[in-house]
Amino acid sequence: MAATTEPPRRLAFGVVGLVLLVLAAGWVVQKKWLSHATPPPGVTLTDLRSVDQLRTIFDADAGSTRLILVLSPT
Repeated sequence: MAATTEPPRRLAFGVVGLVLLVLAAGWVVQKKWLSHATPPPGVTLTDLRSVDQLRTIFDADAGSTRLILVLSPT
């Protein structure tokens, strides 16, 4: 059996994978992909005081996409 100087394939794939992971992590940190310091333009959050206020705002935006997010402390 002749000895070869090639590194094992598993080690080579591991090194390539590790390099790709480090590059991807650096890109995420640089671009702040996971968090935004400020919301994108046009995005607003409204603190509602009554159901009637919700109904008025909801009906005023007929024809556009709307999201209602209900948060409860309990």
